[in-house]
Amino acid sequence: MEIAKALILIAGGRSDTWPSASSAPKHLFPVANRPILFHHLDALKASGVLEVAILAERCCADAIIEAVECGAAWGLSISHRPWDPDTGLPGALARVRPFVGDEPVLVQRGDALLRDSLHGLIASFARERLDAMALELRHPVSSPPPGHLLSPSAVAAILDAEPEHVLEAVRAAGGLTRVQEVDGVLACDGGQDRILESNRVVLEPLVGDLGGAQLERARIQGAVRIHPSATVRRSTIRGPAVIGAGATVDDSYVGPYTAIGQQARVEGTEIEHSIVLSEARLSFVGVRLESSIIGQRARIGRGFRLPAALRMSIGEGAEIVLA
Repeated sequence: MEIAKALILIAGGRSDTWPSASSAPKHLFPVANRPILFHHLDALKASGVLEVAILAERCCADAIIEAVECGAAWGLSISHRPWDPDTGLPGALARVRPFVGDEPVLVQRGDALLRDSLHGLIASFARERLDAMALELRHPVSSPPPGHLLSPSAVAAILDAEPEHVLEAVRAAGGLTRVQEVDGVLACDGGQDRILESNRVVLEPLVGDLGGAQLERARIQGAVRIHPSATVRRSTIRGPAVIGAGATVDDSYVGPYTAIGQQARVEGTEIEHSIVLSEARLSFVGVRLESSIIGQRARIGRGFRLPAALRMSIGEGAEIVLA
């Protein structure tokens, strides 16, 4: 049995604690130089899903619609509907009952970035003839499960259930259920550490591609993806790492689990396990940056000798000279 339809649930809007996130929903924050939600759609497409309904809280629905549109970029048919997160899974299914019809459906949070193959989970669901499979992270967090796989009879049983008792409702209707542990991360729960963890999850399976980029006395080690319009001079890039469109890296070290955004510039700087958003500039910082998120158009430069360690999260438009 294949699952051709999916629901994506998007709750929560903007976050004041994330750099450069004030102007967009959290689900559109870039990890590995691509919005979180886009990675999620990539995984759904790879699993064989053909049609997707995105149910978003009203505070972020317009921005999600503008970013995703009809799904042509993924070869998916995507529709959009408003949703009240307080109604939980039953409320979401009620909003899209005609869309689901009498077919099995995959329901996931829009920020669920899984290391496990969705195709493999779908195959297990079919092989065991389950009515409901609840996905549960191996490292539990205080959040709802990242997703469910549901048969048509399970959908019917859940429609009248309380949000916190969906599996019980399926079992009460005679359905077969199981909880499946999965490995991954809920990218929009938590602060900076969760975003960096999401960046690692996405970069781990990266396949290197230098893409015709301009390389001058550059050392590329491991899986590194460099956009064709980027430039790397006299620098070492150690993957997994991505360098975005129009970015420039001069006389620098870019270490594992780092994403350098488009039009960003890194010169005379060492950085690893970090995210540098678009148009940011790091110049001769003087110490290695680690576990940092540098916001859009931020500027960081060295003035005087610095301590041996540095951790920072710089917001949009900030300009900092370290002294």
